Amino acid sequence: MTRILIVEDEEGVRKMYSTVLKNEGFEVFEAMDAIEASYELNKQPVDIMLLDIKMPQVYGSMFYDVIQMFHKKVKVIVASVYPVDEQKKMIKGAADYYDKSQGVDMLLDKIKRLELKIKQQKIILIIDDEPRIRKIYRHYLEENGYRIVEAYDGNNGLGILRKNSDIALIILDLAMPKESGFEIYKQIRKEFPDIKILIASVFTRKDQELFLPNADGYYDKSKDAAGLIMTIDKLININGA
Repeated sequence: MTRILIVEDEEGVRKMYSTVLKNEGFEVFEAMDAIEASYELNKQPVDIMLLDIKMPQVYGSMFYDVIQMFHKKVKVIVASVYPVDEQKKMIKGAADYYDKSQGVDMLLDKIKRLELKIKQQKIILIIDDEPRIRKIYRHYLEENGYRIVEAYDGNNGLGILRKNSDIALIILDLAMPKESGFEIYKQIRKEFPDIKILIASVFTRKDQELFLPNADGYYDKSKDAAGLIMTIDKLININGA
């Protein structure tokens, strides 16, 4: 789930943004100034920041420089009453710019386009011996903006992992030929401890949790694909590795 921090001193505007974004399924945090925003950034991951320029104590243009030094992975959309051309002069290099007179629909469109770009930087490795299952996963994941790599068994998946350092998450089947998903899981944890692993199996979620209690997530293949996407969105910290 994409995490958005709204940095805006006007409470009415802040609440309006928050309501619209929450209704769209985003996880939203609020800050009335740069000090509160710094606290939020240090407390939890943030993917996208909506940054006002004219704020008390520290202007958004000054705070942006701090973000670039200490929170480089946060994508900033400048949101101000200044025209976009002036915003670009005051804050150079932001991910996007929004003039508040453009309407909230325009802001939402900019956020969704930026979210898609961020997701496209994330690679998901599918390790499953069934071509039909891999095809289904690929269809839904690419439709939701993710980049996909496929492996037809565990050893093939390990080979891909050893050559690619950009993989953020693995969807791992358990019942596979040659080496089972259980064995591959142990090897992945040993060699790549920071990569998230989502177990996807015909076993029930309860059984999956019993077999591999330390996996990052679980998906019962009998459930619909929407549940898979929701699980992955929650697992992948878009802002992180």
